[in-house]
Amino acid sequence: MTIRDFLRRLLPPKGLQALRGIRRRSSHFRLFLRSKILRAFRWPMPPIADGIWYELQFKPAEALKYYGIPVPGLPPDDVQIRFTGRTSQDNLKQAFSFYQYVCRVCQLNKINSPKVLDFGGGWGRIARLFLRDTKPELITVADCLSDSIKWLRMTSNPCNIIKNDPFPPIVGLDAGYDVIYAFSVFSHLSEKYLNAWVDYLITYLRPGARLVITTRGHHFIDSLKRRHSEGIVNDLTKTLPNPEEVSARYAKGEFQFYPTGGGGELHSDFYGETLIPRTYFEKKYGSQLVSFTEDVENVDQAVVVLRKADGLME
Repeated sequence: MTIRDFLRRLLPPKGLQALRGIRRRSSHFRLFLRSKILRAFRWPMPPIADGIWYELQFKPAEALKYYGIPVPGLPPDDVQIRFTGRTSQDNLKQAFSFYQYVCRVCQLNKINSPKVLDFGGGWGRIARLFLRDTKPELITVADCLSDSIKWLRMTSNPCNIIKNDPFPPIVGLDAGYDVIYAFSVFSHLSEKYLNAWVDYLITYLRPGARLVITTRGHHFIDSLKRRHSEGIVNDLTKTLPNPEEVSARYAKGEFQFYPTGGGGELHSDFYGETLIPRTYFEKKYGSQLVSFTEDVENVDQAVVVLRKADGLME
């Protein structure tokens, strides 16, 4: 006897009609029943598939109802654009690709309840994704911008939130993180600030854990060349030298920093446009460098992975 036949015999006609109505209204009906059964018997919930987890970023009520995960809301489109130049699906798609890469390179699936730090996390578009992997109290978002802290609060982000100064240290920061990452932070910092923050953040990793950061690279250079060829004149093209010069310096392994400022607490003495080639990291960090790639899907920056040596405590 099939489940359908069993229900036909068990339920009256009105009961069957109500059941069909529930199934039509909710694509998550089976998931709802499964979650109730698992909770009733205290069985662990199975991992959430990437596709479902991505969609739940736009459905926080369903994330809480079916999985018990407090997914934050999203800030208004104009706020999202002010932070990243992207909004909605385009914005979260880039964040999700970076999140997937961090999970792979740091092997978070092998760590039970990992401790995570999002350095320069903005309004939390990436930190929110780690709520699938660990508890909110084990995720910290640190940022020096008052505007970032405001929107982390406004979107009801459940993670630990710290406002730090532009230069180390971070007051109130715990040690022993399983992963620290910074998206589009070191693509804007001067060399002094880069070295200070990288050295500082690595000390807060547990031995063997990894720091994942991004910086400007060939995607940015190609964008400059395209604007130059199309005759586009804006603050960026006025500040930076000819794209061919930028490209040549990048090929030589030079650290390039062009001060611009970024508003708020982001002053031009340390904030601008920064290009850091692989050879710079090789010379500066040696065996701590795990990988350098410009081929992460949907990510238009170079992604750098550094590792804290085993046995090195804070």
